[in-house]
Amino acid sequence: MSNKPFSFTLFGQPATKKNSASLFRVKIKGKNQYRPIITPSDFFKSYQTECRKQLLKLKRELKILPHYTMPVRLVCKYYLTNKAHYPDLIGLMQATADIISNADSNSSKSGEIACKWLLSDDRIIKSWDGTEIAGLDKNNPRTEISIIPLETDLKTETDPYIIRQLKEQTQGNLFE
Repeated sequence: MSNKPFSFTLFGQPATKKNSASLFRVKIKGKNQYRPIITPSDFFKSYQTECRKQLLKLKRELKILPHYTMPVRLVCKYYLTNKAHYPDLIGLMQATADIISNADSNSSKSGEIACKWLLSDDRIIKSWDGTEIAGLDKNNPRTEISIIPLETDLKTETDPYIIRQLKEQTQGNLFE
């Protein structure tokens, strides 16, 4: 678990997950029935793949990426190529959270997460203060991201996921 701020940039036109989603019918295993599933647009899937390649490259350069498991503040500055298909900020935030968190990562056969991204789960983002669509940059669209760890206190924390981690940490410290 990291407790130091970390900043980096993801290059490419920021994309939202929800715009232009596709609806598919998938056969339910062992039944002659189908259920609908919604998948993100091809543009988002391509953007996510490119961002994760950039994160893997950054991981190779730094030898390790920080991994946050406790509450953080995310500050994202989005720079778009133009005003065409102008996204909503909340959609960009949701896409960024999904890209840099483990929550939707593929698992290995053992159930382990194949690659730990920066955030253990996007639910640990407790603040987006300072996040904005900062402007247009035709030649260099990007997302500048800063992850700032927040102080946590067992007495004031309300998220059961965080409370469980804090208790485990406290118990672990008793035996060290």
